[in-house]
Amino acid sequence: MKFKIIFLLMLFVKTIYAYTYEEIIYTIADVAKKQAVSSGILYTIVKIESNFNPFAISFLTNKENAIYFKNLETKNISIKASPYSLNKNKWIVSISPINEEYAKEITKLLVKNGFNIDVGLGQLNSFNFKDNEIDMVFNPTYNLTKCAKVLRKCYKAKNKDIQKTIECYNYGMRNRNSNPYYKRFYKHYMEEFKKRAK
Repeated sequence: MKFKIIFLLMLFVKTIYAYTYEEIIYTIADVAKKQAVSSGILYTIVKIESNFNPFAISFLTNKENAIYFKNLETKNISIKASPYSLNKNKWIVSISPINEEYAKEITKLLVKNGFNIDVGLGQLNSFNFKDNEIDMVFNPTYNLTKCAKVLRKCYKAKNKDIQKTIECYNYGMRNRNSNPYYKRFYKHYMEEFKKRAK
């Protein structure tokens, strides 16, 4: 019920912040350089994680919760709910608010209610930021800097193995028996950067 009231109140708030595609691309390049990560890798992660939507929020849950959240959709908050391909018992909920203020408020509610969520351009997991950082995690520079640090941490932990590094970015330090995220990453990376090389 709390979620329903907040989502209804958000119907009346106007767009406050927006970032252009060009600003996002510049930020990817700038952060990659400052954090010593490949801009191509960071670009591809942003592409497959949020499709360049700086206000994207997503999380896994059960079917009942997914349907509940889907029913909270408003003209200012797009919500998709679908079965999660890697676990038949889970559903993925993707929330796309129209502005940063909505994104912050939704994130605060979800975190307060114990959801493990991914946010922003790089879909930074809530494990990697504190409650007092919520007001900053949708800023492209802040979000991508945190994401680049996660990527570097994975790179070191996975002995500089790029496939394991990319998988770690998505799955954490645990080991997977397969590499579904890396396969998706590699496909997008090759499509994008082969296209540019021609």
